Amino acid sequence: MFAFSSPLYWYKMVFMAELLVAEGLATYTLKKRPKFALRAVLCILGCEVISFLCPVFDFSYNAVYTSFMFLLLFAVTLCAMKVCYDEPWVNIIFCGIIAYTTQHIAYEFENFFLTVFDLGNSGMAYGSLDAVTGEFSLFTVLVYAGSYFFVYWFIWAFVEHRIRQRESLRIEYSYLFVFAAVIVAVDIVLSIVVTYLPRPADIKPFLLVISIYNILSCSLAIGMQFSMLGKRIAETELAEVQGLWDRDRKLYEMSKENVELINVKCHDLKKQIRALRTASGEVDKDALREIEQAVNIYDGAVKTGSDVLDVILAEKSLYCEKHGIKLTCIADGEKLNFMSKPDIYSLFENAISNAVEAVSGIADPDRRIARLKVTCSGRLISVHIENCCDAAPEFEDGLPKTTKGDERWHGYGMRSMRLIAEKYGGGLSASVEDGMFYLDVVLPLPDHSGNEGD
Repeated sequence: MFAFSSPLYWYKMVFMAELLVAEGLATYTLKKRPKFALRAVLCILGCEVISFLCPVFDFSYNAVYTSFMFLLLFAVTLCAMKVCYDEPWVNIIFCGIIAYTTQHIAYEFENFFLTVFDLGNSGMAYGSLDAVTGEFSLFTVLVYAGSYFFVYWFIWAFVEHRIRQRESLRIEYSYLFVFAAVIVAVDIVLSIVVTYLPRPADIKPFLLVISIYNILSCSLAIGMQFSMLGKRIAETELAEVQGLWDRDRKLYEMSKENVELINVKCHDLKKQIRALRTASGEVDKDALREIEQAVNIYDGAVKTGSDVLDVILAEKSLYCEKHGIKLTCIADGEKLNFMSKPDIYSLFENAISNAVEAVSGIADPDRRIARLKVTCSGRLISVHIENCCDAAPEFEDGLPKTTKGDERWHGYGMRSMRLIAEKYGGGLSASVEDGMFYLDVVLPLPDHSGNEGD
């Protein structure tokens, strides 16, 4: 049971340490349970103790027992991660598979170089032990350390950053377990089966081919996992944007009704003010002037030629008046009528709201300025929005990142605007220069733009 002279006995402990390091790199930003440091230390010690106690017998040198042993050790580390992290099993298993595959790629890299330089122990599948047992050499240690450091760093830096950037992995269970079965089979079972196959006389080409095959297979497996994750993320983001569009559609209908009602009331109120002015009683002229100025905000709103844009501007005018914001608009809104009304509302409501919100926090009242300009040149419509800004936002994928805490909706507004622009064959760009934020949207006019959108 305690076959201290067996390479397999010691390798399982080395394997456990390598796997725990890979899992740590894959999971360190996940949601941690209370007293995480204590849990982690106890789990690491427990995993190593279990690997030490895992028996190795004379009959252990076969593919069936060895596969079972490594699967068992992997399952132990998954349970340890579940103890340390407050995450669903699907996330734990996903990160565990990434970590195991990372360890196996590093192991095969090391075996490849040991074979190339004739430093392996006759093709046994425990090449990493050459750094701690067997024929010790400084070059062997360097190959071992270099292989694992490079592979672990590369996958951590260029693959696992997706895990670090996401609050939730959001993986479908069915896809996860299908890919998990394939990846584990490639990583463990097939590799071990090949290890115990009869060896040809000229073993070096055989081992090199096996190492290259395993490296490529595991790399493909990681690529498949993150393609699955990327697909799920894209589906989630699309659902969020569609939710925004549905919300904007409902907001537009409510806004339209509210503005129409207010306009009617303002018109009636102006008539009453005129009647008061001609009445024989005494009326405070300053009070009348103030009331008339307030109702003129709606009555004197810009008429752009687009009912939807008029609704947005009328709605924003009261907010701007209250917060000392100067919102100017020069717009040939009639040219926008080839777009659907919900799309016009989503595009301009998001753009104007962002500009108004940005300047509302500026201390200097003279810099609380936002401008909207919609022009048509030839077959291209240009939408230009600019506003003052105190601090330049960070950009990601060509769009400014949200500075708001609610990630459910905020951050998707700009994506929604870009998707709308691309829907009509146009594009969106944003930039910051000299304390000004600029947003530009270009939309090509269709061949038949006379009909108003639905």
